Amino acid sequence: MNVTERNQFAEDYVTTKLDEASAHGLDDFWDLPDLVELREILNNLVWVKAMGFRGLVLTAIVGLEINPDYDPLNDFYDSNPRSIFEKGIFYALRGRVPSGKSDPLNVAKNASVLNENWAKGKRPEKAALAAVKYLQEIMDADPERQEKLIDLFFYTLWSYGDSVASIKIEVPAREQLSNQEFAHICNRFVLEFPESGTVPQFVVFKLLEAVYAHSAVAVEGGLESVFGTNTTSKKPADIWLEEDGKFTNLFEITVKKVDEKRLDDCVDSLAAMGILDLPVQFICRLPQDVSELSDMQNSTVSVHSKHFDFQDIQEFIRSLITLLSQEQITALLAEFAEFLEQVERPVATKDGWNKILSEMDV
Repeated sequence: MNVTERNQFAEDYVTTKLDEASAHGLDDFWDLPDLVELREILNNLVWVKAMGFRGLVLTAIVGLEINPDYDPLNDFYDSNPRSIFEKGIFYALRGRVPSGKSDPLNVAKNASVLNENWAKGKRPEKAALAAVKYLQEIMDADPERQEKLIDLFFYTLWSYGDSVASIKIEVPAREQLSNQEFAHICNRFVLEFPESGTVPQFVVFKLLEAVYAHSAVAVEGGLESVFGTNTTSKKPADIWLEEDGKFTNLFEITVKKVDEKRLDDCVDSLAAMGILDLPVQFICRLPQDVSELSDMQNSTVSVHSKHFDFQDIQEFIRSLITLLSQEQITALLAEFAEFLEQVERPVATKDGWNKILSEMDV
């Protein structure tokens, strides 16, 4: 198979196995004498927040299907795992099982040998050890047992995805919320359950989008999942405004520390794109996120003659929501629910939203 055929095979194979797994039940696996022990390994591997380790085992299984002589424990990278995962397996998982675009590679860390030493110190270590143990079981098995072990893995993977997808997302019981009640919900969601920055970026993007809904201004960038810096992603910022196809305002959204290096990187990125003259505003937590920045005056810091403005994220959110109509708030709550219902949303994010709603009289 050439590269394109191999990647397509990987996507089709995982799709088929997940479809088959949806028709399975535990009764189909009781002929495995060590089922209890195997299920404990798989629980530590699959039913965890860390997505990379189950993705690593999945990639190894697909590699074996492509090449029966492949040995993932001793030469993991021999199967071209980045290509088959990012351009094949990932698309089969999308909407069915929580997964990032490069999860297996992020945990493999260029290590060809997967053993207990590799697993040591990984987070969570029990998931890394479970990945090694289950791959050892697969590689040591005769063909009949190996097929059964692979089916059990896919059944567990499907069960986890189905469980995540079935989490009910709470919605306000009241037909209408006041603007500041909605702002309180948004601020708690952003600060308490940021999901590595995904939630703040999504919330601010949606609010800006609503504010500019009936204008010539387009709000861009907020729905893109970016791994790495803006320099590598070719984005001018986390979120930006455009008029007539031209950038006008740039927004960096974060609930983490902003240091001099980040500002230096931002200057380099803007200069490379030829937009160093555009206004850049960091929407973050004040004052804690700017404690490492010196010479801030009037909420502005200058780096290499470039001025960066800073606004408190809670105040920014409150101000935007003040401009919204009740119809817009209702529509935004529906969009938030759709966002949270995605399988890709971590359980902690879903549960966090439900917790906020349950604790408020709304």
